[in-house]
Amino acid sequence: MRGVRGRGRATAGAVALALLAAACTSEPAEPPSGTEVSGVAIAPPGRIVTVEVGELEFSVRCAGTPNPPQPPVVLVSALGVGLQQSWDAVQGRIADFARVCAYDRLGVGQSSRGPRTQTFEDMASQLDGLVTELGLDRPIVLVAHSLGGYVAASFAQRRPDDVAGLLLLDAPGPGYPQSVLDLLPRNASKRGAEERDLWESLLEPKDNAENLDGREAFAATASLSPLGDVPLVALSHTITTHPDSTGPRQQANLESAWEEGQQRWLALSSRARLERVDLAGHDIQNDQPEAVVQAVLDLVD
Repeated sequence: MRGVRGRGRATAGAVALALLAAACTSEPAEPPSGTEVSGVAIAPPGRIVTVEVGELEFSVRCAGTPNPPQPPVVLVSALGVGLQQSWDAVQGRIADFARVCAYDRLGVGQSSRGPRTQTFEDMASQLDGLVTELGLDRPIVLVAHSLGGYVAASFAQRRPDDVAGLLLLDAPGPGYPQSVLDLLPRNASKRGAEERDLWESLLEPKDNAENLDGREAFAATASLSPLGDVPLVALSHTITTHPDSTGPRQQANLESAWEEGQQRWLALSSRARLERVDLAGHDIQNDQPEAVVQAVLDLVD
């Protein structure tokens, strides 16, 4: 069954909180009533429909001409964040020149509940099935925000020939999650413990919305294999905010670790570049949508 769904909106907070809070607390919104449609291809732009992949259901919103000459674009959200909160500012603009689809992963919005435990590779496999069910021509361009970057990178490792380009929006680089755990203390009474606790909550599947097994998933992303000459663009924030309880020296150390992670993204491809986006925090697609749209246009062209 394919039906229209709805979502709520939320504003971004601090970088660390934006990365993690939604993943830990996401609750599905009540869907509004709507008409049934026979397939995602005929759904009007801005309408969210349900697409079945095997026994699983995914909330999906597509826009743009079904068969343009450019490769289709798939938008991959941050962990636990709904597609509207992630992509409302850019999806319609991308639809001017490419077929573009956004979706909610298992455990988010009105998509099916996920299995008891998941890794980024599991999520990449689900994305592979969804691309097939949507009838999108391959190769595709993947645009991934935050921890969704690990899903996109895992997909690209599985099927490098199916990826025309990879755009990462403020995605923590390989090894960054472990750096946070190493740099910040466990003792709840010490500075930085609050931020560490947020990342630690992703280690246990029962503690986050998508049932991510962070111990296994983050270990796998720390050793991603090279992608050859797959075009890769990493856009990174220039406005950084951490919880007040994280001290200035700790914040500086975390930003150094962040930069090291961005360089590790670049090392994955022989055709990679890093761009720091002026006046952009963690939600680059909302803070500077034109920069994201231009980066997508560059990749599809």
